[in-house]
Amino acid sequence: MKQINFIIVVLLVLSTSSVAQANVYDLKKCLTLAEKNNHKIKEKQLEVVKAEEVKKEAFTRYFPKIEASAFAMRANKGLIEGEVPEMNLPVYDGNPASLQNPAQFAYFPGMSIHMLDSAKMIAVTAIQPVFAGGKIINGNRLARLGVEISNEQLLLSKEEVRSNTETYFWTIVALQEKKKTLASYEKLLNNLQKDVNVSYEAGLIQKSDVLKVQLELNKISIQKLHLSNNLTLLKKNMSVIMGVPYDKTMEFRDDYDHLKKPQMVLRDKNEALEARVEHRLLLKAVEAKTLQKKMELGEILPTMFIGAQALGMDMMDNSMWRGVLFAGITVPISDWWGGAHKLRAQNAEISMARNALQEKSELLQLQMEQDYNNLVESYQQIELETLTVAQCKEHLKVVRDNFDGGILGMSDLLEAQAMVQKAEDTLVDAKTGYKINLSAYLKSSAQR
Repeated sequence: MKQINFIIVVLLVLSTSSVAQANVYDLKKCLTLAEKNNHKIKEKQLEVVKAEEVKKEAFTRYFPKIEASAFAMRANKGLIEGEVPEMNLPVYDGNPASLQNPAQFAYFPGMSIHMLDSAKMIAVTAIQPVFAGGKIINGNRLARLGVEISNEQLLLSKEEVRSNTETYFWTIVALQEKKKTLASYEKLLNNLQKDVNVSYEAGLIQKSDVLKVQLELNKISIQKLHLSNNLTLLKKNMSVIMGVPYDKTMEFRDDYDHLKKPQMVLRDKNEALEARVEHRLLLKAVEAKTLQKKMELGEILPTMFIGAQALGMDMMDNSMWRGVLFAGITVPISDWWGGAHKLRAQNAEISMARNALQEKSELLQLQMEQDYNNLVESYQQIELETLTVAQCKEHLKVVRDNFDGGILGMSDLLEAQAMVQKAEDTLVDAKTGYKINLSAYLKSSAQR
């Protein structure tokens, strides 16, 4: 019986451990879930599917256009009706001369003509464009470019989602670290409160010193509530980004103290620019405008085609089939005037796209430079804040010794403890800023 109870306890512990582990998210897991479930990425994936279908539809224009048509009619009267009067018709005896002066006649009693009161017709036509002003070729090129642009926009969305995920992740981790710092400070104050209560009861200190400690504890309670509310809100936002249900037991952990030196990730700006998705999209925008100009040119060029038609008819109690081959050319003469203005407008759009390429390429490089400067500054700030924390702790130790010796008062001790807590929070903010700035630089320098 004891063995069974032991097994049950072990199973409960293991199941509890696995559930707790399931609610712990590291950065890699968050990024994987975000890329898989994020709604913005799913929308861009559907746009890629749409662009692929447009490309396939454009390819069908290389092939003949085949149409089938059928026609049937029934009239209440014949479309051709008339009366042939009675008459004497000359009889031809084989001698052409007798046609001028016939000697014999045959009597024709007359008749009514009633024709085409019904008809049926079916036709199958195939038309193959021979030359369409380049519209088919350039239309296919434009469709292929559309697929490439959709894929680039998907990559850009993934980068944006990744950046947002990392920002939320490290902000949550920072608040969790601040929660630990606050708990440590609260524990310190609680211990101090016990000491001052003993000292007050012994008549060694005044009531005001006890109240000062209590006021600091009240401030911590407010800070804990504010911190808890912010953490809950951030975790809910993170759940939306990752596409998972929110759970109040969720925790986010990763190697918070592992910091690469900025020099380790520095990349040449020109090399990074060529790899940026935004730069490739700008290049494709110029290419798209160029193809659109060629499409406009195709609108004013002649179109040549060949075709074949199979035609079947059933009318006047007679059925027949005919085959027809044809060729044609159309010249849009009236479109030349307006087309010339459209081409000049397209030239202006191409120039605008090229100007945007040059301007935004320079801005992208400036962004890389600024992101790297922010990274260097945040790394230097971590070094400075680490030193500040050490100095504040040393200062607290000195103040504590003086307080215990009766040289300094309670206010000095509380101030020194608050300085340590503030310095540790500032160090957490510096590390968080470094993580976020590192993510921004890796993104702007196309290193992921």
